[in-house]
Amino acid sequence: MKKTRILGVLLAGVMAVTGVPQIAEPLTVSVSAAAKLNAPANIKTVVSTAGTDLQITWDKVKGADAYRVFVYDSKTKKYKDYKTVKVTKCVVKGLKIDSTCKFQVAALVKSGSKYVVQAKSLAQSVKMQLPAPTGVKATATASSVKLSWNKVKGASAYRVYAYNTKTKKYVTLKNVAGPSCTVSSLKAGTYKFRVAALYKSGKKYTAQKQSGIITAKVIDYNKMPAKEHTSGYKYGSNIYPFKHDIEYMKNLNSDFVGWLTIADTPIDQPVVQASNNTFYLEHDFYGRYDYSKIGTTFADYHVPVTKDLRPDNLIIYGHNIRTGVGLAKITNYYPARYGSLNFYLKHPTFKYESAYGGQSNYVVFAGMFVNTEKKHGQVFNYFKFRNFSSESQFYQYFEQVFDRSVFYNPDLDIKYGDKFLTLSTCYYPMGSDVDTRFVVFARELRPGEKSVSTVNAYTNKSPLYFDYYYKVNGGSWKGRNWSESLMQGYSAWKKKNS
Repeated sequence: MKKTRILGVLLAGVMAVTGVPQIAEPLTVSVSAAAKLNAPANIKTVVSTAGTDLQITWDKVKGADAYRVFVYDSKTKKYKDYKTVKVTKCVVKGLKIDSTCKFQVAALVKSGSKYVVQAKSLAQSVKMQLPAPTGVKATATASSVKLSWNKVKGASAYRVYAYNTKTKKYVTLKNVAGPSCTVSSLKAGTYKFRVAALYKSGKKYTAQKQSGIITAKVIDYNKMPAKEHTSGYKYGSNIYPFKHDIEYMKNLNSDFVGWLTIADTPIDQPVVQASNNTFYLEHDFYGRYDYSKIGTTFADYHVPVTKDLRPDNLIIYGHNIRTGVGLAKITNYYPARYGSLNFYLKHPTFKYESAYGGQSNYVVFAGMFVNTEKKHGQVFNYFKFRNFSSESQFYQYFEQVFDRSVFYNPDLDIKYGDKFLTLSTCYYPMGSDVDTRFVVFARELRPGEKSVSTVNAYTNKSPLYFDYYYKVNGGSWKGRNWSESLMQGYSAWKKKNS
């Protein structure tokens, strides 16, 4: 306390007036010093993207000449001076990911050449973690959800969490190495996910900050009922000619989803998609009822083709018109029609351009002649498989395709995860009362795959047909005779499931 001496003479004069005896010695009075500065308030922290630096900020303290940050030392169990700064910000560097940084901030006043610590803030505690993944997207198909996100610097892997409706908590679904994950075998419904980066220390992985909630809705397109449809053609009775111009065709008809081309054939035409599989059977591209029943080539409606969605197996239907319109020419892939594989050898690939961007080249690997009515024997509903929810479903489907294929190409294989395009048209070599189809299967060329050789392609002498075919033509199926190498991973899957 400061002490102030008051003149005894003055007091003596006052006391004399009141009759109080004078005091010989001066009186000493203690006066309180000014209050200390306030402790820094509104402290905020930000962990760097690398997870090793901590930025600390606070509000300016009136009267403070500087500030000092104290960081807790776990070895000595004491707070040590870290840094003195004249601004309301300090970065603590070199911290370990997954550690906890404890600190305090104090306001300082300058006394001579030194700073004197005033009141300290309450102790703060921050967990040093990698940031949550950003740019998380979810793309749903009929039975799966693909999640993707931006890479997190410093992450050793990632963890995907799924919301459990019973426990009402997010539980670990799976750990993945890269910034994407596909969740398969899902039923129709709404799903919620979170994603976190994983940090590896020794042999241990620890989860870092979680992303926000990512919601995805899975729709069972295979069970969606057909809906009424009105043509997407925009110009009424004004008829504008076709052009091999994607934007132009999109503007004409909102049902337009792509352009299909098989070189040197009449198949160089638009593909549409309605909300059912009946409208374009009997309507032309302009939405007019087509009494000639030529219709328009269309994609199966069950999985809507959009900018962000397309099925694993895009099925395209078209009439078989004698003039070659529609998909008539795909029946030339049938060796039995001309007695050779010449058409396949000359046309092993075709192009499909999406209305939503991108051109894909497809290579044909199978073709089959099938029945659609049980009264004529076995029916293979090839058109019901638009998405493959598992490897087992994939292999089981293409087993049946290869059993029925009328040709094989040993230089060409398929694998789970490939994208496919199936062309289907009516074909009645056994009479119009026997409802049959010819179907061609092609897969998208893989990255870096410019073409596939056809020099070793050959006709299958015993494809699987149906009862009525054998009744008319004689013979029987001789059993499976195709190489398991036509499907990558098939042999291992078969062994595992045998």
